[in-house]
Amino acid sequence: MIKDFKKILLAIFILNPLLALCQWEKYFQEGSIRIDYSHSGRVGIEYYTINRYQKLPFFAGSKTSLIDSTNNGAYKVALFDNKEKKIIYSKGFSSLFNEWLSTKEATNTCGNFEEVLIIPYPKTDVDIVFYSRDSVNNWQEITRTHFEENQVEDLYDNITRKIIPLNKVNKPLEKRLDVVILPIGYTSKEGDKMNKDLKTFNDYLFSIAPYSEMKDKINVIGIEYFCEKSGIPGLKGRENDVNELGVHYNTFGSERYIMTERLWDLNDVLNQTPYDAVILMCNSDVYGGGGIYNYYATCYVGERSREVLVHEFSHSFAGLGDEYSDNDSDAGLSSEKAEPYEKNITTLKNFNKKWKTMIDNSTPIPTPSTKEYDNKIGVFEGAAYKNKGFYRPYQHCMMRDLKPFCPICTKVIKDMLNIYCN
Repeated sequence: MIKDFKKILLAIFILNPLLALCQWEKYFQEGSIRIDYSHSGRVGIEYYTINRYQKLPFFAGSKTSLIDSTNNGAYKVALFDNKEKKIIYSKGFSSLFNEWLSTKEATNTCGNFEEVLIIPYPKTDVDIVFYSRDSVNNWQEITRTHFEENQVEDLYDNITRKIIPLNKVNKPLEKRLDVVILPIGYTSKEGDKMNKDLKTFNDYLFSIAPYSEMKDKINVIGIEYFCEKSGIPGLKGRENDVNELGVHYNTFGSERYIMTERLWDLNDVLNQTPYDAVILMCNSDVYGGGGIYNYYATCYVGERSREVLVHEFSHSFAGLGDEYSDNDSDAGLSSEKAEPYEKNITTLKNFNKKWKTMIDNSTPIPTPSTKEYDNKIGVFEGAAYKNKGFYRPYQHCMMRDLKPFCPICTKVIKDMLNIYCN
């Protein structure tokens, strides 16, 4: 009986990927669609306006994990098959628009942000559906647009850019995580520094567990890209400077926060490169960076770059939340009334879906931040920029104070990588 059960499990294990691949072949063709759109509005009002569709000859994502099972992100895009009346593809993401909503001006002034999504190229009659979360983090449909293939522009960028292999993984696109590191703020005279920094960033990424254990699954390349001016604008004395892709410090008044609002231009540079995740390597020795889920990560080149890079990449790739609490701000519009979607943060509103099963029965919930519970999984108050009402799983972690990843964040990262590689 046990042997028969094991055979059934083995058959399911083998057949599931094959069935999923059949779904890909049924609904999608080779290549992908790049959607350039505007995400607009203010607190309480939101719009998605598609600017153009662009055909790309490749799709880097998984061909078996077509429906997003992570429930991550502030937003979600889905392809809805009109014949079968069901979703055939979905992906969660966050964006700079969501962070702008936490600013004072967003309460009475509309903002407009460029965003880009790359989706598999559908064979069938589909609608593109955009969702946003409501005040208790449930999904609400915002915009539904019928996809017309005759609107797709074949504007594939024919500018040849030098590709710099950094960590080569000999697996198909859909069986690996593809990371692109794009240098920002390097002039043509700084080519040697750029190449050295690219190698350093690649080494940094794989120097910290669990990424150090997953080198055989993460393909990393650099793109040779030069700017007219050296460095990153936005700092004191350089407030009025600009660079070609709009990357700057002082985003939303946060001096160390490096972002860009010019997503369409950024993706024009990346058009020849299949990618799952993007890192912007910023040519500045002034501490700074940023990371938004399924958007991109940014990092300066300096003394603490190793930890900052891995921290920010874990936002943008794995969807981990910040566990800081000392500044007690309203960043991200976090609410104690809702359970955060980030897997490493809880308000205890729906803790059963988080790391509850990984806590020892003898550990109290909430858990005191005492030596007794050092290096133990618990529920420690202080996370998501709040001192009260938000909890994290470990006293110290890369997502709080740049210490080694805790067991919960480690599991989240590994689980996410498996989605891309299975």
